[in-house]
Amino acid sequence: MSPLKLWERSWLLLATGVALGLSMPLGKLAGEAGVGALSFALMPAGGAALLLTVLAWRQSGWPADPARLLGFGAVAGLLGNAIPNTLTAWLSHSAGAGLTGLAYTLPPVFTLGLMLLFRWERWQELRVVAVLLGLTGAIWLVSARVQGGTLAVGSALLLLAVPMAIGAGNVFRARYLPPGVSPLWMGAAAASGAFAWLLPAWLLAPASFSAVTGPGLTYLFLQVLMAAIGLTLFFQLQLRSEPVTMSFVGYVIALTAVLSSTLLLGEHLPPQLLPAAALIGSGFWLIQRKVPSTKASQ
Repeated sequence: MSPLKLWERSWLLLATGVALGLSMPLGKLAGEAGVGALSFALMPAGGAALLLTVLAWRQSGWPADPARLLGFGAVAGLLGNAIPNTLTAWLSHSAGAGLTGLAYTLPPVFTLGLMLLFRWERWQELRVVAVLLGLTGAIWLVSARVQGGTLAVGSALLLLAVPMAIGAGNVFRARYLPPGVSPLWMGAAAASGAFAWLLPAWLLAPASFSAVTGPGLTYLFLQVLMAAIGLTLFFQLQLRSEPVTMSFVGYVIALTAVLSSTLLLGEHLPPQLLPAAALIGSGFWLIQRKVPSTKASQ
């Protein structure tokens, strides 16, 4: 891979991870301001869907096959947005943003495991080592938020459900990415799919109709912007990366969760930051050395 392409992919990975990683401290702040986890997942999904639809329509008009795009968005929105965003919003408020970042250290492991299980990728020691390097750095970093604390079994299972959903979403998008569709339209479809899945649950939740005012509205507005930016960058990265490399965005999300919880929530900066970030960067660099081709299924 040329240095220019590697730099472009690295920049996209970093920017995407930062935009998506800010949802955890924003979720914690919104929860403290009285915004429920379902509301924090639903309202930004709807806002991002509307914003991205308008931008995509102005840029390229209506998509050629809207039915296929909506079907893709329904699955991508469920696995990549509705499930992880709801769980991380709830966990960020109840267990802390730094701890919740631990969930984003595992998607590369689940993604690689699924690709090997379905034989869509052959076993390569170099890629396994790269994933383990990033995983070691990310867990080392987030573990600074766990030391001395306890995590309930139910919360631990929910924490594990986040990377499982994200890993499945990584594989699904790589296999069924609609051809010839702009990242704006794919982001709009995923956000719309997440909104459609979350709306019935939100309508049935007893606290859904409580008024959100003041700081809560500010955090929701900021999350709409981060979701729209993050989804657009996410699908630009998706077009340039295979599933396992794509899943490395989770390590950047975990890093962002720790840094932002320090800057926004007043937590202490862990001494593991620099060596852990070096391990994550080394893993990403190593996985670029040989990117295998995967079987397309369109």
